[in-house]
Amino acid sequence: MKILNISYSDIFGGAAKSSYRIHKAINSIGKDFKSNMLVIKKETNDKDVFTTDNKLLEFNFKIKNYFGIILNKIDNNLNPKSYNLFSSPLLKIINKSDFDIINLHWINAETISIDNILKLKKPYVITMHDMWWICGTENYLSVDDFSWKNGKFKNFLSKIIYNKKKKLKPLAIICPSRWLTEMSKKSFLFKNSRVEHIPYPINHKIFYPKKISKLKKYNLEKNDKIKIFFSVFGNSDDKRKGLDLLIRSLNKIDSKKFELLIASKKNLKEKVNFKIKYLNYIHSEKELSKIYNLSDIVVLSSRLDNLPNVALEAQSCGKPIVAYDVGGMSDIITDGKNGYLIRPFKTSVYALKLNKLINNKQIRTKFSMNALITAKKKWSKEKIKSKYKNFFLSLN
Repeated sequence: MKILNISYSDIFGGAAKSSYRIHKAINSIGKDFKSNMLVIKKETNDKDVFTTDNKLLEFNFKIKNYFGIILNKIDNNLNPKSYNLFSSPLLKIINKSDFDIINLHWINAETISIDNILKLKKPYVITMHDMWWICGTENYLSVDDFSWKNGKFKNFLSKIIYNKKKKLKPLAIICPSRWLTEMSKKSFLFKNSRVEHIPYPINHKIFYPKKISKLKKYNLEKNDKIKIFFSVFGNSDDKRKGLDLLIRSLNKIDSKKFELLIASKKNLKEKVNFKIKYLNYIHSEKELSKIYNLSDIVVLSSRLDNLPNVALEAQSCGKPIVAYDVGGMSDIITDGKNGYLIRPFKTSVYALKLNKLINNKQIRTKFSMNALITAKKKWSKEKIKSKYKNFFLSLN
């Protein structure tokens, strides 16, 4: 069986990384399965990942994407959003190919339009990396917005895209988190579709516990301060990732006991009363694994998230995690066992639990051991590739 995974990129961004890991997992199933990726932005040297490789088409994509960015700024919709309005050359490539199944991943940034998807001559499945497939233009809504359920979007552009999505006929929907799985089953768009829950795979040959006491490259070393790690692919001011909420909590804790490590593309502007070490965004998985292992605690403060790679990777390195109980976080964290899940968005409770973890090495050790057990049970590549094998065989 030949599977073609369509994604904006192979590893540029969280959804792209997850798509690439799925692609690699499928390719490791055995000789009866072959996976390729078709992307706009290729970052790896993987021979099984290909792009249009046409400078003119690349320029056209940039123009379309730039138009989308401008539209995003003037659109009266505060949610993160994607439009997918323009026709894509990928349609012709896909329809002329000999692939058996097309797996559509994060195809925003004008990778391919809904109109193009409706013209696909190949059977396709959808892997959801955020809420976009069950919304209009929105990649994520707020936790108390249920317009995904009935499709009653007020925004004009969102209504247009949502109505186009009503015509989609995928063979199945794959959801990495139970949160997205349940929403997809209840959504107007996919309530009659086959919905499968298959988590993201993590390579435990890269992300595993190791003793790291010093990293000269980042001017980091173990000392008497607890190291708390926060990472975001985009800028630190991404509201959905909630660094502002984390800052509120950390400002309530004794600053002499910890330091915050931030990996992002942009430094924090807010004033804080504790020490921050800026690492910039870390692209290398091996380097990232070292950072996790040097850290004592990993924190997430997202207002909404699917199944964030940071949490899966950190857990695979045996790190306790503190996060708000939103989206797919309860798939990862069992409160009081391998981390703390905080009711949204109680910054004082977050501070209380985080402070408890900072001050109690015994709890950190217990959480670390349980984190590893969870990671091996849920995110191992071997288990996930088996799920994909069974899924694709069931489509015959």
